[in-house]
Amino acid sequence: MSANTQAHSRRGRWGRVAAVALAAALCGAALSGSASAGRHHQSEYVALGDSYVSGAGAGDYLADDGCYRSANSYPVLAADEIRAELSFDACSGARVEDVVAGQLGNLDRRTKDVTIGVGGNDAGFSTVLGACAGTDTALCEGAILGATTFITDSLPAELDDLYTQVADLAPRADVTVVGNPRLFNGTTCTGSLAITPDEQALLNDAADLLAETTAAVAADHGFEFADVRDAFTGHEICSADPWILGYVGTLESFHANAAGHAAYAEVVTPYLKGC
Repeated sequence: MSANTQAHSRRGRWGRVAAVALAAALCGAALSGSASAGRHHQSEYVALGDSYVSGAGAGDYLADDGCYRSANSYPVLAADEIRAELSFDACSGARVEDVVAGQLGNLDRRTKDVTIGVGGNDAGFSTVLGACAGTDTALCEGAILGATTFITDSLPAELDDLYTQVADLAPRADVTVVGNPRLFNGTTCTGSLAITPDEQALLNDAADLLAETTAAVAADHGFEFADVRDAFTGHEICSADPWILGYVGTLESFHANAAGHAAYAEVVTPYLKGC
């Protein structure tokens, strides 16, 4: 990345941060005024998607419903920061079709912010990780090829349909599509199972493809894309300060922990306009 590009990126990021700070100040004044008048209005923020949105891995789950919605998840943290009423509809295991079928009910003309994070389950990343968690490199590479073929050939149309429905149901909302981090840093530890550095590199390449594909479809709809990959650099599985759980024997394996969701929130919150 050139120096000019880096400078532009920093200006864009800090511009969004400044906008959030200003919005928070204005919201604080508006909410104080409303309270004194006996009224209290909060903006509506709807969080859609899968386990990387719901907070599987971050602990402090809000209900025993299988969705793994965490009090430490980035939608909860972001909603608190922008003083928004949160419709937390994301659910662990969700695919694009599940979001379409079961998570769009709280979208309407009053919705001001929407975040969407979905696509990894459609590509079968959990199955891919299982295939790579052994000593059969050919099995791992074949599973990765299947996932990347799906991401290239089939996922864009599915996301296009979802994003179109979101825009139709919430025409006044700012919509931000949120990406996922790379999981690995090329080293091995107990949490990385038997996934070799070469296989880790291929898995990270697949994560990049998912991010780039999702971002392209988001751009086609005029949606923002919140890319967390740089934020997580140095905090992958097996790092000294991991923000992603390795294999822990539960569904939480290979998901962001509470520190990871705090990092997510720092990236995502500047995209939200709040009240």
